[in-house]
Amino acid sequence: MAEDVKADELVDQLRDSFNQKLREEIKDLPAHQSLQLADALALVQLDVLAGLRVRYRQAVPIDAEGIAESWRRGLSIVEVCQAHKISRATAYRHHPNKKARRAKTG
Repeated sequence: MAEDVKADELVDQLRDSFNQKLREEIKDLPAHQSLQLADALALVQLDVLAGLRVRYRQAVPIDAEGIAESWRRGLSIVEVCQAHKISRATAYRHHPNKKARRAKTG
């Protein structure tokens, strides 16, 4: 399920995130100045997104064991990617030999 929200509903969360990041990055910055900068950045962001709806796609669930089984059956990388609707990187991440090597060295 995708989350659909108006940009102006996220302003407070965005301002808090900006404030926190500014405080982390600039150690000598007084709290009130950090909040002022964060507020200005949030307003700029809101102007850019004014009236737009922000959509977040939900992450597709990955069947790691199914991907590993496809590899064990001898499917090619293209077939594994198509069968599970995943990227090549995800297919290689769940390759059974990778898990075996990790267990051996770990």
